[in-house]
Amino acid sequence: MTIRILLVDDHKTMLWGLERLIQAEAPALELVGSASTADEAVALYAAQRPDIVLLDLDLKGSSSLDILPALLSNGVTRAVILSANRDQATLTAAVKLGARGVVGKEAATEEVLNAVRKVYAGELWLDQSLMQALLGQIVAPAPAANPEAQRIASLTARERDVIGMIVQGKGALNKDLADRACISERTLRNHLTAIYQKLNVANRLELYVYATKHNLHA
Repeated sequence: MTIRILLVDDHKTMLWGLERLIQAEAPALELVGSASTADEAVALYAAQRPDIVLLDLDLKGSSSLDILPALLSNGVTRAVILSANRDQATLTAAVKLGARGVVGKEAATEEVLNAVRKVYAGELWLDQSLMQALLGQIVAPAPAANPEAQRIASLTARERDVIGMIVQGKGALNKDLADRACISERTLRNHLTAIYQKLNVANRLELYVYATKHNLHA
């Protein structure tokens, strides 16, 4: 199938060379238009619905990132960035906006053609450093676990009930608390021992302070 291509570049010499490159590959490749400004690019895109946009990142001092979403809005067109700019942040932003290929302007003509064919076929054409930069942002390290949250999450529903009684009891004896909970005093002590270990506290006073601080009595 013929791959229909729209060229967007404000460097006349570069544009001329790309036009000849694509025309030489006919009928496999077809040039449907050439634009040197953002407005021309958007108008030609709307009129031609190309398969591929070969897009220079810098158009007369303005960033092509501003029009990239519009050039991909039909869900069919795919973009290959042509760039002399090797700034990883800028190129990463282009890929996040939908570009599927990045080729340096210093690249050999065969590399440009390969990028067009691969992207048209649904593949990515990115160099190793850019791919690593993208993966580094997508696969971000998991946030560090909150040790206090883990301790509190380890409490059973019954243990949380006991903590609530301790806080509300405000110094009540174990026997009174056990009677209130309808359990034996020994069972209460067992619960307290488990709670102390889970929350890393030493006694009822420290438990009271911890529970109040972390709102465990509610």
